[in-house]
Amino acid sequence: MKKAQASIEYSTMVALAVIVVLVVILLISSKASEVSEGTKELPYQSNAQTLINHLKARGQWESLKTQTISCSNGQCEFNGETKAIDDSTFTYSDTLENAYNKCIYENDLDSCKAIVYVLGD
Repeated sequence: MKKAQASIEYSTMVALAVIVVLVVILLISSKASEVSEGTKELPYQSNAQTLINHLKARGQWESLKTQTISCSNGQCEFNGETKAIDDSTFTYSDTLENAYNKCIYENDLDSCKAIVYVLGD
């Protein structure tokens, strides 16, 4: 009877260890996906910051910051110019200044994309 009891205790410990390992793996994988989602805006945010800095350096920021960015149907309009974009489902409308603030301070990916679409090459 003691051997059977020891065998059951051993099996229970192994089962608990396996459960703990599975929980840890699930937690790590969920955190990894959160990190990868959080880094999506970094390239757009960096590019948007660079583009806005160029406007400021050329003295154009004050005159352009109140202009509206309007994107839909595969194109974006800004300051009288229309640019085709490769995302036909992207829609956005806000001023350049608001888009910049949302991009930098709120990590809003759409705002960053809109800035890059209208000010980028």
